[in-house]
Amino acid sequence: MARNTKSLSGPAKRKYLREAFAAEPTIDKAVAARLLDRLDSEVAQVRVRMPVRDRKLAVMVPAERVPEPHPFDPHAFSLVVVMSKQGAEGLSQRLAAIADPVHLRAIGKAQHIAVDDALQSPADIQAALVAGTAQRIADRRAAAS
Repeated sequence: MARNTKSLSGPAKRKYLREAFAAEPTIDKAVAARLLDRLDSEVAQVRVRMPVRDRKLAVMVPAERVPEPHPFDPHAFSLVVVMSKQGAEGLSQRLAAIADPVHLRAIGKAQHIAVDDALQSPADIQAALVAGTAQRIADRRAAAS
């Protein structure tokens, strides 16, 4: 069977490296952070065996030592790119997987999509992110014409 690989760069590369360091119990967190910053700035791209999503880094860690959960990354995916490629429905599905309103607001803030502070439920915040992303794309298209 041929091995499929995937090229990772930008936030996906950084996330992969962060998870790889976190899965190694012998690496000090401060050292891992320095290595991550250094590799992120010096390595433009990494190739990993596919399927990346099916392979869990936790299998590299002995059963007695499981890494702490990773902090939420508001740049894990781009709202604009997902909507451009998959439409509003695709973006809604992607956001539906995020149930924490704090995380949803963090995505909006990090990616410069305004969300009304009065909104409290995850569904309302998700809808605001979809609408805000649609408006941003429309503004970009209008500016380009």
